[in-house]
Amino acid sequence: MPTVEVPAQLSIEHLLAAIRQLSPAELHEFTRRFTEWQAQNGQQEKTEAELIRATKTQLPAADQRRLKRLRAKSERGTLTPAELAEYRSLGTKAERVDVMRVEALAELVRRRSTPARVVMQQIGWKGGSDEA
Repeated sequence: MPTVEVPAQLSIEHLLAAIRQLSPAELHEFTRRFTEWQAQNGQQEKTEAELIRATKTQLPAADQRRLKRLRAKSERGTLTPAELAEYRSLGTKAERVDVMRVEALAELVRRRSTPARVVMQQIGWKGGSDEA
């Protein structure tokens, strides 16, 4: 294990500088041990709570309503070029929110070693961000 020079008073920047000196294998070991330490000190529950909040994230209500209206106009074939651009932008935004929600759900499933449908029921999972 290498020797890392550390000043008497540690700041976050000092800690990061020390961590940057680690080899890839040492960094992997540090990450593993730090994660274990977090779990032992209650940080795991906080992280899980953050994941649960992330699964409940949605587009703002105004964006949801606008996306619904634009979708209806698109289905009728009556979108103006400006509306089409807005529709695409809101659609992309909704997809990003849904990806974030699904990634958070997947992480909860992994951590709990529980089927997705069970985790979904446990956390009160609702449908996609544009289904409200």
